[in-house]
Order: sequence, then structure tokens, then C-alpha cells
Amino acid sequence: ESKREIQEKMLKEATFGVADYVVSALALCISLSIGLYYACSGGRQATTAEYHLGNRNLNFLPVMFSLMVTSQSSILILGVPAETYLYGFLATISGFGFWFAYWLCARIVIPIVHPIKITSVNEYFNLRYKNNRVRFLTTVLSFIFWFIYLGIVTYGVSTAIESILGVPVWLCVVILSFCSMIYTAVGGIKAVIWTDVIQYSIMLTSVLAILIKGSMKVGGGSEVIRINSEGKRLDFWNFSLDPTLRYTMWNVMIGNTAKLFYFPLSQSSVQRIGCMPTIKDAYKMFYIVAPLMGLTFFLAGSMGLVSYAYFVKVKCDPLASKFIKNPNQIIPILVTEIFHETPGMAGLFIAGLFCASLSTVSSGYAVISSMTLQDIIKMKWPNLSEKRSTIASKLTVLVISFLTTGMALLLANIKGTLLKLAQMVMTIPTGPYTGIFLYSIFCTSATSAGAILGGIVSLVFYLWMAIGNIVLSPPSVEKKLAPAPLDMCFLNSTLVSYNTTTAAPTSSPASLEGFNQIYGMSFQWFDFIAIIIVFVVGLITSKIVGAPKEEDVDARYVLCFTEQFFPYLPVRVKHLLSCRSTIPKRRKQIKAEERQDNEEMIVGTSFPEKEKGVKKNFREEIR
Repeated sequence: ESKREIQEKMLKEATFGVADYVVSALALCISLSIGLYYACSGGRQATTAEYHLGNRNLNFLPVMFSLMVTSQSSILILGVPAETYLYGFLATISGFGFWFAYWLCARIVIPIVHPIKITSVNEYFNLRYKNNRVRFLTTVLSFIFWFIYLGIVTYGVSTAIESILGVPVWLCVVILSFCSMIYTAVGGIKAVIWTDVIQYSIMLTSVLAILIKGSMKVGGGSEVIRINSEGKRLDFWNFSLDPTLRYTMWNVMIGNTAKLFYFPLSQSSVQRIGCMPTIKDAYKMFYIVAPLMGLTFFLAGSMGLVSYAYFVKVKCDPLASKFIKNPNQIIPILVTEIFHETPGMAGLFIAGLFCASLSTVSSGYAVISSMTLQDIIKMKWPNLSEKRSTIASKLTVLVISFLTTGMALLLANIKGTLLKLAQMVMTIPTGPYTGIFLYSIFCTSATSAGAILGGIVSLVFYLWMAIGNIVLSPPSVEKKLAPAPLDMCFLNSTLVSYNTTTAAPTSSPASLEGFNQIYGMSFQWFDFIAIIIVFVVGLITSKIVGAPKEEDVDARYVLCFTEQFFPYLPVRVKHLLSCRSTIPKRRKQIKAEERQDNEEMIVGTSFPEKEKGVKKNFREEIR
């Protein structure tokens, strides 16, 4: 009898009622209906311009939310709270790398991409180097990233649903992939963007519900802060220079910002920049979405703090007590605990989690579809008609859904939190890609040989470090904080009492020896080093093979670092710091000429009978 009473106070089995199923099903139906609506409205997604870019004339607000949601998924809802639960709030601070990355990249990618009107980001490398060699490498790196990313996202939401409903992981993966495939294939980028808005609203609602209800269960926000402070979860002012520490202020602000540079430079961002009618809208989108991403990351990390405070209160850590084996299931277990008496709320969490993943997966399908068309199909068949190109894009989505399903099932065998899995495995191709992009934009002496060799050496370095870190798992990387108490937990159906209210602290990690001293480096630094390798190897290679003269480089495809990030310095100072570069002056001349051409074209369309023809010719020209 006493055992039954205590078990009622312990972690309860999830009960998914009718209201929960209704809420979850409604979220899926809304997403699918939006896809069907855009398949039957407007131009019916009959052209590649409409299917991939919404005819470059979409509203600013939904595109902004879509850009933000693309990089937020089950990794955010499950991985960030789990990482915060285990390692403290400094893991959440890493989310501010999004803020810095988007603000910095707004000055890099927008002035290059928006004026040249490209569909695939890899087209830039073709224009920059006048050959397809670098474009081929960056296309391969982009495909690798998106397949791994979508696999992680799909796997993440499946583990949560499994822990709550008991549904097999493989079935959850299939359902998520199928739903994303349907509305992306038939509705195109418009369906993806508008479903992203709805899905973000549902996701945010579920996060806020967990924070509010969880805080109330603990005793209020101040109590949450007090418990986490006593549990060392709020000690984030760590300025140690030790590179093996998992999180410090240095690797969070510098290393993680470099790691997140890929997102604003990726195809998903370029696609949404292309959807903006003006370059001012593109800048506004990046500047607003950056702090919103930081805020969303902060809310997700706060769920980890609420989880720890709650399990301290009930004196049963679900992870340390072996009630769950996967740290990514901490939030699902918390949800079943705090909402077990509130019908529909567990369904809202599943809906929010599902929507967060749907938005990312559908955006990923749209990204891979556009890259496949521009970087593979049209390179092989450049004269392919609009109708056949659009059909090929839709069929590509179908094929991609099968491949990402397989990737998700493969990644299910890798242990660790989703955030670590994402930041280590997913970012293997992103460091080299980011390095190649920045090298190509800021180095007028860049050559295709330098970009390729730098990218390959950087990729080999990243693979070496990531595999060594995963396989050997050096002890210093895994410095977890002490778990919540275990006083009221059962282990192997036997009541365990520790006679204390706090768990014993974790043992100190052993000293590193041999190669462990290298593999013990925090994965937060990998991308930063990979980018530097691209620059060093690329510049040396360009020097050997013969770098082009600056006046021979097309100014439309390069930028001056000083002009972009220190625009308010005196002209003479900027000219000196930029080594007397002529790029800023040449770019201003190009803008002036384009502005004059646009004004002449507007004047030339003053006659109604010529207006339609001139506009059509102009659009064909800029494509």
C-alpha cells in the first residue's frame, strides 16, 4: 500500500486522452490544408520562380518567421533544455550566437546575394570563379548538412513521442516525413512559409505553457532561480581559457557564433532573401530575426531550469534514477508530470514539438529541392522547360523524404543530447562551407584551387576531431553538474532512500593523456578553427598557383571587410586599413549604374502599350 502511494507521487505514465489527440491532429490538419490551398491558388506553383521564391514578392513578416523557425526545431525544444539541465544555463547563452551571426552576416550575404537574383546559393561560386569546381564542392557540403540536420530533427521529435505515447521511433519518423513531404511538394515555398508562421505560434504557446505551469508547480519564478542557483546551474560567468571545457563565455561567444555562421549563409536564408522584393526588406528581416532567435533560445533553456527545479522538489531525477535513459526525454517527462490532470496540454506539447520539426523539415525539403534543380538538373539540362523543372522539383521532395527517413533511423543509434549531436555531427560540413564562403567574398586574391584545397583540408580536420571526440569521448568534455535528489525514486522496483536532499556531486574527470589532449577540445571551437584553416590554406594555395589582380575581379561578387564593418571611419583610414582596395569605389559605381538603368526603364514604360513587354524583358534579364 505504501509503495503504491509513493509511486503515485513519482513520475507517472503518460495518458493521452481524446483532447490530446484532437489538439495534435488539428495542428497536422492545418499544415496540410495550407499546402493544399497554395497548390490550388495563385499560379498553382506552375513555375520555378513561384515554387521556389514566391515570385520574389512575399510579405516581409511571414518570411521573417519562416527564416527563424527553419533553424529551430526539436533540437530547440528538446536538446537545449536537456543541455541546460545537465550543464547549466551557459548552454543557453550559446543561443545568442544566432544573434551575433545574423547581424554580422547581414552585412555579408545580403549585399552580395540580393542584387544578383540567384535561386541557389551555390550559383554564387560559379559567378565568382567562372567555373563549377567550387560550386560542386559547396553543393556536396550543403547536401551533407541538410540530410544530417533533417535526420536529427526527425529523430528528435520521434524520441519525445515515443516517451509519451509509446509509439515506435520508426513510425514517428515516417509520419513526420510524409506530412512534410505532402504540403511542401504541392504548395512550394508559399506553403512552407505560411505553415512556418502557424507552427511557430503553436510551438511558442507550448513552450510558454510549460514554463508557466512548471514554475507554478515549483512555487514561482523566484523559487526556480533559487533552486538552480543552489544546484550550480546559474554559474555562467566562466571566463576560463581551458579549451577542453564544454562551455565557457569564450567558446560560447566566439566559437559558437562561428558555428552558427552557416545558417545566415545557407540556402534557406538565401532563398528567403530572394523572396524579399527589396534589399531593405532583406536587411530588416535579418536585423529583427536575430534578437528573436536569442529570445526563443532563452525560453527553451529556461525549460531546462524549470525541469531541474521541479525534479528537485519531487526529489526524483528521472535521468539519474534510470527512469529514462535519453536526456532528450526530460521535457516530455516533465510535461506528463505537470499536465497529467489537464486534458489537452500534453497534446499541445506534442503539437508544438511536431510543428517545430515540421517547419524545419519542410524548409529543408524546399532548400534541397531548389539546390537539386539549380545545381544538378539545370547544369545537366540547361534548357529544361519551366513546366518540367517544376515537376522535377516536386519529385525531388518525394525522393528527399525517403533519404531523410533513413538518415533519422541511422542517427537514432548515436548517444547524447540533441544539441551536442547537432553541434558536433551536423556541423561537420558547415565549418568548411562557411570558410569557403567568407574566403571567396573577402579575399580578392582567392582562387578556385585555394577554395577547394582549403575546404578539403578543413573538412578532414573537422572529421578527425569529431570522430575522435565521439569515439574516444574524453572525460573532460563530459563535466555534468550534480543531478536532482533521488530520495523518492525506485531503482529496479526497490525503494531507494539516500537520507539526504541532494545527490552526491559527480566525480572529477581524469586527466587527459596522449591524443585525448587534442580530442578533449570542446566541440564549440571546431568551426572557428575550420574557418581559419580555409583562409590559411586558401591564401597559401592562391599565392602558389597565382592570385588574380584586384582589378580583374568582378566587384559584384566581393566585399571589402573594412567598408562593411567599419563604414563610419574616416575615408582615409578605411582606405588605409583595406590596403587601398578599389572594391568599395567600384561597387558604388555599379550601384549607381544599376539605379540609372532602373530609372530609364521606368521612364520607358510610361506608354501603356509598352509597359507589359518591357517589364517582362527586364525580369528575364535579371534572372
